[in-house]
Amino acid sequence: MKIARAEISGKEEYVVEGENGEWIRLSPHGITPQNSRELVECLDEIAAVRAGVTNAQEAVVERFLCPIVSPMNSLAIGRNYALHAQETGSEVPDQPMMFTKLIGSFTGANDVIPLDLQLTNKLDYEVELVVLIGRTASRVRREDALKHVAGYLVGNDVSARDCQQRDGQYDRAKGMDGFGPLGPWITTAEDVSDPQNLSLVSSVNGEVRQSSNTQHMIFDVAFLIEYLSAGITLHPGDVIWTGTPHGVALGMGDDNAFLNPGDRIKCEIDQLGALDNLITART
Repeated sequence: MKIARAEISGKEEYVVEGENGEWIRLSPHGITPQNSRELVECLDEIAAVRAGVTNAQEAVVERFLCPIVSPMNSLAIGRNYALHAQETGSEVPDQPMMFTKLIGSFTGANDVIPLDLQLTNKLDYEVELVVLIGRTASRVRREDALKHVAGYLVGNDVSARDCQQRDGQYDRAKGMDGFGPLGPWITTAEDVSDPQNLSLVSSVNGEVRQSSNTQHMIFDVAFLIEYLSAGITLHPGDVIWTGTPHGVALGMGDDNAFLNPGDRIKCEIDQLGALDNLITART
């Protein structure tokens, strides 16, 4: 089941994909979640609407908005693919490296990514599998971890590498406005048979930069949930950014590989859809 947050006739609302690929508005059925927690708490109701609607008028989606709204936590994992760690001259970690991906950075699948050249001239891309938590997870065992997942999304962990290197930490460099494209919709967990067998691809202006598979994660989704929930309660609506494979601009040894105004960055994951964002100069 695919659930999106969309702009329809100038208004924002959630929609669900029907069995024939059409988008069905949820508000006429009394489903009007205000945030991601409320959304995952009514997944059963949404599924019932999808199953029961046979002749709904197809919603004309003008724009897909970021489907994740106001989660309590947005946690991210660095260096979770060995080749990515190696290409950036870093050691392969023996335990997950967690940081916070600021919620204020979240933006939609086709929104512009603003680039302020006074802040950075080394803007980078990172295609990532993003996990949406559906049930409260505290001290969860690995074998039970995936039961706490509501769904999956495509993410682009946009990063200002020069800021990252100067700051000595990740939050500002990866948390600026527009640096967190997410979407284009939520694909619920029952439609993803194995989150550790999904192909990931990113391209810049049509040139493939990253091409890998989630099977190459050092720490898989189930382990990350176990590891994080050991000390941090994960709440319904929270998201986990699971790391990026090799092929980022930082690892290419060429400053021309970084993103510039006018560049188009596409990030796609098998079964989950694609993000397609234009880099624009911020004045």
